Amino acid sequence: MFQYLSHRTGRVALFHGLILAGGCGLSGTSAAATLDTHTVVLDGQGEIIPWTSDPGAGYDRVMFLSWDLLLNHILKDPNNGLPAYYTHSEYDPNTLAGEDWPNNVAGKHAMLADSASMYYYYSGNTGVVNLVTGLLNFHLQHGTTPTNYFWAGVPYSTAASGSTNYGNDNYSEGVGVLEPDKIGELGYHGYLRFYELTGNTNYLNAAITCADQLALHIRTGDATHSPWAFRVVAQTGATSQSEEYCADAVAPIRLFDELIRLGLGNTNNYQTARQTAWNWLVAYPMTNRVWANYFEDVMPKPNDLSNVNQYNPGETACYLLEHPELDPNWYTHATNLLGYIETTFGGTDNGESGLEYGARVISEQNAYKYKMASHTSRFAADYALLYSLTGDTNAYDKAYRSLNWCTYMCRSNGVVIEGPAEFINSPACWFTDGHGDYIRHFMLALGAVPGWAPAGQNHVTGSTTVIKSVTYDPGSNSVAYTTFDNASTESLRLAFTPVAVFVNGTPLSQRSDLSQPGWVFTATNGVLRIRHDTGTNVLIVDQSSNPQAQISETGFGSNTNTFGFDITGASNLVVVVQACTNLTDAGWLPVGTNTLTDGSSYFSDPVWTNFSSRFYRLSVGSP
Repeated sequence: MFQYLSHRTGRVALFHGLILAGGCGLSGTSAAATLDTHTVVLDGQGEIIPWTSDPGAGYDRVMFLSWDLLLNHILKDPNNGLPAYYTHSEYDPNTLAGEDWPNNVAGKHAMLADSASMYYYYSGNTGVVNLVTGLLNFHLQHGTTPTNYFWAGVPYSTAASGSTNYGNDNYSEGVGVLEPDKIGELGYHGYLRFYELTGNTNYLNAAITCADQLALHIRTGDATHSPWAFRVVAQTGATSQSEEYCADAVAPIRLFDELIRLGLGNTNNYQTARQTAWNWLVAYPMTNRVWANYFEDVMPKPNDLSNVNQYNPGETACYLLEHPELDPNWYTHATNLLGYIETTFGGTDNGESGLEYGARVISEQNAYKYKMASHTSRFAADYALLYSLTGDTNAYDKAYRSLNWCTYMCRSNGVVIEGPAEFINSPACWFTDGHGDYIRHFMLALGAVPGWAPAGQNHVTGSTTVIKSVTYDPGSNSVAYTTFDNASTESLRLAFTPVAVFVNGTPLSQRSDLSQPGWVFTATNGVLRIRHDTGTNVLIVDQSSNPQAQISETGFGSNTNTFGFDITGASNLVVVVQACTNLTDAGWLPVGTNTLTDGSSYFSDPVWTNFSSRFYRLSVGSP
C-alpha cells in the first residue's frame, strides 16, 4: 500500500487546532494584524502593500535579504564543511543549520541558477554567480550518472540529507533513481544558461548531454504516460515503481529550444523530440488538466494521476508568456492555465483563505495544499507577463497584490518561510521555496513591469538574453552591460534621464516604439527599454557622462605623405571622421571610421594632397 508522506504532512491535525486559536492572518480569526513576523500594511483601498519601510522598494529589499542569507549567514554542515545548501534541502529558521530531509539537488540548483542569472544583472552582485557556479561544479563532479548507464552522464535529482554524493536518497526517491524532467530543468536553467553567462564549456557539454539523453529516451506518451516517466532507474532505464506520469514537459522543451536556436548539439534530434513533447503537452494536460507529479519528496505511488499541482501549469504558462511567438494560441493556453491554477489552488485550503487583503494566494499541490510564497510569486509573475503583453490592468493588479503578499514571507533577517500555516505545520525553510523559486519570480515580474523596481536607483530589470557583465558606475550616471546575444531587448529603471544609448560604440536612435532597433524612455517613471539587433556592448549615459570624442594635438599634422591626428574619448567609442572642402556650402562626407580602443585611435587621410583645403569634423557612431 502506498501513500503520500512527507514531513510537510505530519502535523495536519495539530495545525487545524492552531488555526482556530488565532493569529497569522488565517481565515476564521479576528486577530489578523500580522503575517508571520510583519505587521500587515494596507493602502487606501484596504489592500496589501509590502511591509518594508519604503513599500516602493519592497521587492528589491526581499530579494536582497533572501540572497544575503545564503551568501553570508547560512551555516556550513559540520560533517563536510560545505554550506548547508550543498547537502540539504532545508534549514532551521532559528539556527540556520541544515535540516534532515532529502536533498532536492537538481531542482534546487536549477532554481538558484535561474535566480542568480537575473539578479546579477539587476544588482551587479557577482557573489550570487559565484555561489551558483560552485553548486554546478559540485553537481557535475558528485551528482552525474556514469557514462555506461542507460541514462548516461546526466544529473541525479535528489540525494540523502547531508550526503556529499548525489543519487542516494533512500527515503522517497530511491537510490539510483532520477527524474527526467529535472534533467531538463538543470540542463536549461543551470548548465546552458550558465554557459551563456560564464563561457564555461563544461556547462555547455553538460547541457548537450542532458538534451541528447532526453531526446534519446523520449516516447510518444498518452493519457497515462508522459513523454518521460516521472521517476526512472538511472542504470537500467526502467520506470521506478510504475510512476509513468509527470506533466513537467516544458523544462526539456526549453532546453531543446535554446540549443536549436544556438545551433548546438544534435539539433535534428532535438527538434523531433521537442515536437513530440509539445504535441503531448497540448493533447493531454493542456486539454484534460492532469497536471500531476513534480515534487521530489512525495512518496512513490504507482500510476497516480491525482496529485496535481500548480508548478507544472504555472511554468508552462510562463514559457508561453515569455515566448508567445512559439504558439499561435498562446493567449488562450496561458489564460486557461492561470484560470485553472486560481480555481484549483487559489481557494480556501487548510483553513487559509485564497484571498488575503486583496491578494490571491496559491497552494502547492493536492498532497500538500498549503499557501506558499514561491507558488504565489509564480502566479504573480505569470500575470505580470500577461499584463506586459496585453495591457490588461486586471492582470497587473493580480500580479501586484500577490507579490505584495509574498514579501511578508521574508523576515527581516532574510529567512523566508513558505507560508504562515505551512510554517506552523513544518517550521523548516526550503532553499527552493524561500530562495531559488522565490527570487526568480520577483525578477520575472520586474522584467515585465520595470516600474516596480525602486525609484531613484539604476537597475537592469529584464532581458531576453543572458547578460554576461554589468557595471553600475557610482561616479556617473551611466550603466554598461554586455549581452550574450547580439539581438535582444532589455528593460531598465533609471535614476537619471538618458541622452544616448550606444551599442558597440554606435548610438541607437531614440524612438516611440521598438518596432526597430532603438530606445524608448518614459520620463514619468524612469523606465528605459532598448532593442539592439547587432552588437553586445551597451552603454547608457546622461548628459554629464555622454561620451565625447576630440582631436588631440598629439600626432596632429602631416607625416610620410599623409595627414592625420589622434582622436581621444570614451573607450571603444566608434567615431566617424567627416570631411568637406567648403564650410560655406559644406557637403560633409565620411572619410574614416575609428574605434577608440582603450580611449584613443589615429586617423590618417592619404589623399589630403588632392585638395587645396580640407576641413574635418568628428561624429559619434555610424556615418
